[in-house]
Amino acid sequence: MHLTNYAINKQNKDYEKNKTSSSDDVGHKRSLTYTMKFIESQGYNSEKVMSDIEQTIIKSLLTVQPSLAHTYRSCQPDDVENSMCFEILGFDIFLDDNLRPWILEVNHAPSFVCDTPLDTKIKRGLLLDVVRLLNLSVSKKNKFKREKAKEFEKRALKGKKRMT
Repeated sequence: MHLTNYAINKQNKDYEKNKTSSSDDVGHKRSLTYTMKFIESQGYNSEKVMSDIEQTIIKSLLTVQPSLAHTYRSCQPDDVENSMCFEILGFDIFLDDNLRPWILEVNHAPSFVCDTPLDTKIKRGLLLDVVRLLNLSVSKKNKFKREKAKEFEKRALKGKKRMT
């Protein structure tokens, strides 16, 4: 069985769900915060482990960045602020006996289904962070709409001048 396939694992009769969002030390799913605290409690340097995980993810992203950039430019050629689309990737990381991180898989479309209160807490936090990183605002949206309306009006007026 796939180690991290939650859709399969949650069907197991022995699978234990978290009952509350604060109980990230109970059940088969654990938060990253709990995991780092646990690693620290076992006498290991959790900051080093986290840094190693981050470096593994960065190196993985660097290998596909040219392809992602090409696809983005092909789909969004007029996006001068690089803000018209984004992607959330889900990294499944395995730590070996020496706490060295290994990427098991990268989910191109990770699930946002929330089966437990802990799921809801973690995934809600992720989505709030994403919105913050995107720096979305109503004023930017309205500015974009006004600019597009002006462009449309210019094209419409050009067409009328040619007819006369």
